[in-house]
Amino acid sequence: MQQLTLPHRFFSADQMVGEVMKRDATIKGLVAVFGERVLVKPGEINRQWLRDVVLPDAMLRKKLEGILHPPVLEALELARGEAEKAGVNLFLAEVPLHYEIGSTVSADFVIVVASSRSVQVRRMMETRGLDEPTVHKFLEAQWPIEAKVERADAVIWNDGSLTSLEAQVLTLASPLLQA
Repeated sequence: MQQLTLPHRFFSADQMVGEVMKRDATIKGLVAVFGERVLVKPGEINRQWLRDVVLPDAMLRKKLEGILHPPVLEALELARGEAEKAGVNLFLAEVPLHYEIGSTVSADFVIVVASSRSVQVRRMMETRGLDEPTVHKFLEAQWPIEAKVERADAVIWNDGSLTSLEAQVLTLASPLLQA
């Protein structure tokens, strides 16, 4: 695959959630809201409990998001500001819940990478080691992919091979590669 040579920065909201969940302030906030049952052991969040109990319950999920989203969004804006100060013209942010969290994330151009439900389920099971019921809980907590596709500025359909995905990315990025 051709490399993007234009100076750019990348931010992953999913990766940042993992970092935020290790912070003492986050752990204390989760314990204050959900009690000690949110911990596997002192200082370690019971992610399985969050998946089983909090994820399928809209009210509890909102409480969890109220703890996790602010520091993730703060880190996103910090990364965006640092990229701007460094003179980077392209800032890419992977924000899976972009539409679900409303207009809190500004973007000049939104690309949705979409796939069919069956492919989403299979890939989440393979890459995250989740069981099928848990994957469905995650997907049911999100907007339907069709709604995201409808609102996107561009869509990359990712049901096929890596070669197909790369071809779509290159087509979308070709103006940047020529810059």
